Amino acid sequence: MQIAVDFCQPFTLDHSNIRGRFTRLGPTVQTIIGQHSYPLLANHLLAEIIGLAVLLSSALKYEGLFTLQTSSDGPISMLVVDVDSDGNIRACLRVDEERLTAMIAAEEGGEEALRGQVHKLMGSGHIAFTVDQGDEHERYQGIVSLEGETLAECAESYFRQSEQLETNFKLEVHRGEAGTDWWVGGLFLQRMPVSASGDAATPEEAEKVSEDWNRSTILMSSATETELVDISLSAHDLIWRLFHDEEPRVYEQAALQFKCRCSRHKIEGALASYPLEELLAMREADTGEVGVSCQFCNTRYGFNEADLRAFKASEADAGAETEGKSS
Repeated sequence: MQIAVDFCQPFTLDHSNIRGRFTRLGPTVQTIIGQHSYPLLANHLLAEIIGLAVLLSSALKYEGLFTLQTSSDGPISMLVVDVDSDGNIRACLRVDEERLTAMIAAEEGGEEALRGQVHKLMGSGHIAFTVDQGDEHERYQGIVSLEGETLAECAESYFRQSEQLETNFKLEVHRGEAGTDWWVGGLFLQRMPVSASGDAATPEEAEKVSEDWNRSTILMSSATETELVDISLSAHDLIWRLFHDEEPRVYEQAALQFKCRCSRHKIEGALASYPLEELLAMREADTGEVGVSCQFCNTRYGFNEADLRAFKASEADAGAETEGKSS
């Protein structure tokens, strides 16, 4: 039997009234990182936030786009991941390489000592969770300060502060011998309310819930990096290995893949807002084109003078037709 890679596996622990997710990502993360030339520490953080975004988005019911984005004043000042409801992922970041290099040189232990230290690498700022389901639905956004040694700890802080839900993550980023060999494995547990009616739990119920939660999180923390990223170990086997006493129940697995939403048509739409004279002045000297690169996938779209005149003429024709109909 072929074991899946790039997936998210939902499950519940029926004995403990806890829901969970397990994700393992390889080719998707490798593709995203391979499209850029970010520094090693930045790639590590990007891989981590991709895993975190997958776990968070999989716990939501939505048709559209889930975005996880950080904004801060450190050397790595932005991380952003999109996960749509079809399982398509894209991600990028912004890094000041000079500041990061200086920080590494000044840190005792160098890169290894800085790995996972969000407060140093990213500085002060926030992390935002956004769900966009289109114009017919209200856009949801939650924001929390970047407080914690890892991105996972920041997300846990959000759930404690904003959702009043006990939530725990375990994320491991593995880099193989090859520079492009990146893997992410992650687990997510969330304690559900004692009763659907919202009635207060009795002292006995509360004590049991607390004991169940503590036991389950200890079991989750026992998962090793190797187990989380080992493609020879299936999701079902890992979940059973960790939680067999908690009566785990697994559900349909969701496949994940890299896919960018950029297109030449979308770029044309953005450029069309500029006057033709400005567009012609924006052409690169060596190519004679207006070149626009997608920040997510690094695909370059080039528009020569004929292209620019053509879509500006199309825009003018469309405007004239609309005006004619309205009059």
